[in-house]
Amino acid sequence: MKKLSKSSMVIALLCAAGVQAQVGVLQGTVTGVKAGTVLPVFKGEAKVADIKVEEGGKFSVALATGVYTVNCPNGKVAKVAALNGASTISINCQ
Repeated sequence: MKKLSKSSMVIALLCAAGVQAQVGVLQGTVTGVKAGTVLPVFKGEAKVADIKVEEGGKFSVALATGVYTVNCPNGKVAKVAALNGASTISINCQ
């Protein structure tokens, strides 16, 4: 079996770590909609998740880090950003 040099192993480990997706939790409240409402979340043109609004307008959804758009039932569009870890935001659908 061929031995790898230490620098080759370090480079391989760094590359493997770099391809892992960074995931964050987007949580907060939505105003202007009733509990049970489902809001689609898009990254570009692709729908990637749904936000299900709970009692009190609360929600929580796991997303890869990035910028997304949330479509409200009244046609309003909100831009949100998911960060690595937990982010708390408010979405206004009024």
